[in-house]
Amino acid sequence: MKRLKRKHIILIIILASALIYILISHITISTKTYIVTSPLLNEGSSIKIILIADLHNSIFGRNQSILINKIMDINPDLIIMAGDIYDSVSKMTGVSLLLSGIAGTAPIYFVTGNHEYLGRNIRAIRDELISYGVIILSDNYEIININNNEIVIAGTEDPYKRFYETPNYNQIGSMEMAFRELDEYSLFKIFTAHRPEMINEYLKFSFNLILTGHTHGGQIRIPFIMNGLFASNQGFFPKYAGGIYLHDKVTHIISRGLSINHPRIPRIFNPPELVSIILEFER
Repeated sequence: MKRLKRKHIILIIILASALIYILISHITISTKTYIVTSPLLNEGSSIKIILIADLHNSIFGRNQSILINKIMDINPDLIIMAGDIYDSVSKMTGVSLLLSGIAGTAPIYFVTGNHEYLGRNIRAIRDELISYGVIILSDNYEIININNNEIVIAGTEDPYKRFYETPNYNQIGSMEMAFRELDEYSLFKIFTAHRPEMINEYLKFSFNLILTGHTHGGQIRIPFIMNGLFASNQGFFPKYAGGIYLHDKVTHIISRGLSINHPRIPRIFNPPELVSIILEFER
């Protein structure tokens, strides 16, 4: 009888510990760092990039202080927002607080996700982003100089643009027109989009680093066993749930996102994620 009670107590402790971990990790931001090397950078140089995806207006700490402080601690050279920063149902407060805290820290680039369009407030979103100095990539690219390295930063609109703003919008055709000339540049090229499941379309162009979001890390993970349970547009056990994927010489990084606002499925063993990328020279 005593042994049975002891087993029950141990089981209760294990279950309680697991529950506490899930509850805490649900709201605690994890910072994931990737190192990407390339001979296209200047020898001895490096570039620090922060990838923010799927914030969905979530707020971490008073006035977004926890997220802002994490970004400031990294001291990035470039900040990239890969869509669904806003949300289709909640107020814009979370993004406004974030932008007011990081504006001027580094160049900020943004591409739309599906929720920017689902909210049907895309004009107000663009106006706010521009007011904070954010550069919106809309099937175009820029050549920028960071730490004496000339690099290409490119991005595409979310396909939902077709349904909620421009009925004749063709994402694939628009990318073809915008990016087919990039082969001419022997520069390091970064491409940003919201949806990872379209990777085969992105790989048609001469990008070196592709950054996406959208999956929320598959919402539920089992470390070392299941990378993600479910992702929009991929279904159960998605191939591209989150992390780093290599396609020959192209590196594809998928943020697990920052949202803690999912109405039905909690994040389990899948904390909100801020992605840090360090680009370094390698011969």
